[in-house]
Amino acid sequence: MVENARPEGNSKLVGLSVLSASSVVSALLAYFRFAQITSIFGADWRTDALAVAMVFPFLVREVVSHSFGSAFIPIYSRVMEKKGHSGAVFFVNKTISWLVLISSLLVAVLWFTSGDLVKIVSPNGSPELLVLSSSLFRILLPMVIIGTTNGILSNFIKYERRFTALALSGVLGLAVSLTVLLIVRDSVGIRILPVSMLAGGLVEFVFLLFQSFRSGFRVQPSFSRDPFMSQLARMAVPVVGGTLVGFLAPLADKMLASFLPESSVTAIDYANRIKNIVLAVVFYPFLTFADLSFSAEAAKGRKDELLLILRKNINTTSLVMFPTAALLTILAVPLVSVFFQRGNFSAEDSRYIGYALAFYAPWLAQFGIGSLVSRVFYAQKDSVTPVTIGIFGIIANVLLNLILVGPLGIGGLALATTVTSTGKTIYLIWSLSRKMGGLDLRLIIREQLIILSANVLLAAGCLVLVYFWPFSTEAPLITRFSQLFSYTAVGTILMILVLRGLGSTTFSGVLSLVTDKIRVRISRS
Repeated sequence: MVENARPEGNSKLVGLSVLSASSVVSALLAYFRFAQITSIFGADWRTDALAVAMVFPFLVREVVSHSFGSAFIPIYSRVMEKKGHSGAVFFVNKTISWLVLISSLLVAVLWFTSGDLVKIVSPNGSPELLVLSSSLFRILLPMVIIGTTNGILSNFIKYERRFTALALSGVLGLAVSLTVLLIVRDSVGIRILPVSMLAGGLVEFVFLLFQSFRSGFRVQPSFSRDPFMSQLARMAVPVVGGTLVGFLAPLADKMLASFLPESSVTAIDYANRIKNIVLAVVFYPFLTFADLSFSAEAAKGRKDELLLILRKNINTTSLVMFPTAALLTILAVPLVSVFFQRGNFSAEDSRYIGYALAFYAPWLAQFGIGSLVSRVFYAQKDSVTPVTIGIFGIIANVLLNLILVGPLGIGGLALATTVTSTGKTIYLIWSLSRKMGGLDLRLIIREQLIILSANVLLAAGCLVLVYFWPFSTEAPLITRFSQLFSYTAVGTILMILVLRGLGSTTFSGVLSLVTDKIRVRISRS
């Protein structure tokens, strides 16, 4: 009865379209929310306090939800094959029950140690900053439990291929958070920011729970032992360790930034947020499908098909991420100035945060490929290898932080992340190649060189235009916008011309997919 009531999942093309569209909407909502924050609060010691307060609550949420979430889909796929949908629903209940219990215990510990923990993050913070950070820290703690539960429910819906529901959940949470911020603004001070996050998270939880019910989920708390739960725990434990070690890099960033001029912690935090908004638009929809495809092929033991999908996704990712990284690196200050410079957010803030973003942006070029390769390891139930490589990368990151922060300031902290992450991605590819007896990457070398060549011309075009038409953060908004649009348009046109001229198969394939979809819609209308 329940099986028949389950809504049908979306097709791949429809699902990708829905996720892409929702990513754009989510990014717009995230931008509007972020722009409101910068306009109302600017960049000062209060925003530094919030950035400090967010470190440990979000770390713990990542430790629990990301670690188990990364392992969930591969194990859940096997539960579905062995026990069917009803057994899989029971597995989801057990997973949520254990994670909520663990999260609750961790929240209790964090509550009583909040004062000491914010001092660790900001050793040079003023007493006033530390007191505010501790207060904001405690407000954020429920996000640990909410985020953990939302993560598992999202994975359950993702496996059902109900991408419309999955997309709407994120949009709804952001919309509620933005609405709360717009209504209350600064009437209660900066505490409205964690409160608005909680409001969005709670609404997202209610929506995900309702949608899970539509897919046959029923609340049946259970702490019984299960071999699949043991597999999930074994696969997640290395990721937990890797996440904890991975925490050292952002922790070191915040600690070292606390010794730099006021708002340096905020600058690092804001640059990261901008980078994450961009990722939400240009990459995460692809990653969702890649995750499902890798797990499905690995579960069937189809190595050749798995590698074919990996190579295709690498090309598509490079086509999107290379120009994104190039544009953000060259146009970091113009972008920050045009999109955020208003209210209490000054021209000086634009230059400082843009400076940090320019060193972070090259990281985007390799992040997509590294994420895809990591997902292949997880699909094969190997979480140890990517985590081990990640640990060495984080240690190198912290050491490089100490070397580069002196000459480059916050730019050095961002550059250390970019350099070590790139090295980690290269090592991941080499390790996967050894594990699988080769990846046949020579089959995509020509395509990668074409994409790289196109982006070299994109970068050159932007730099030439910036040289002859210099950007000023003090100019009127219409002038700054015109310049940013012109830089981007010229670079993008040059890139497209090279891609078409050199016969990029990836570009042609994406273009054909889009044009075919447009034709279908026109014919239906």
